[in-house]
Amino acid sequence: MLIAIYYILNTIKWIIWVYSIVMVIDAIMSWVPMLRDSFVGRLIDRLVDPYVNLFRKGPIQTLTNSTGLDISFLIGLLVLYFIQDYVLGWIANILLRIFL
Repeated sequence: MLIAIYYILNTIKWIIWVYSIVMVIDAIMSWVPMLRDSFVGRLIDRLVDPYVNLFRKGPIQTLTNSTGLDISFLIGLLVLYFIQDYVLGWIANILLRIFL
């Protein structure tokens, strides 16, 4: 059972890592319009935009409108890293206490 928990949590960490790399690629591609309009660019945009749009509401939208800086990508990336580094560790500790 412990090995299964270990593999599941490592798989989730790997998926978060890959998604964060895709987010960085999307941010880099946003600087070059030709890359963003390609098939791969639109595909990556479809993967990343629903998640990043969660953080484009409220005060961040006001900040973006007034300054022109969209920090929703950075906030989304920080949330992913927080989940990867802390939340999965907390879940692992809880599961280990339940099954030990």
